[in-house]
Amino acid sequence: MNNVRVYFVAVLAGLWLILAIASARGEKWPIAGLCLVMAIANAVTLYRLTRRGG
Repeated sequence: MNNVRVYFVAVLAGLWLILAIASARGEKWPIAGLCLVMAIANAVTLYRLTRRGG
């Protein structure tokens, strides 16, 4: 079950990053900033999940 969570968080981090880039290209800076914060938060969660052995 924990492997599913790792994959889910990895996909979420990637999607938030893609959304941040798309928002930045459209010059929607507040949304881009929020998406970037969410991507970083998910990346930190992913690091914590995989540091312990997934």
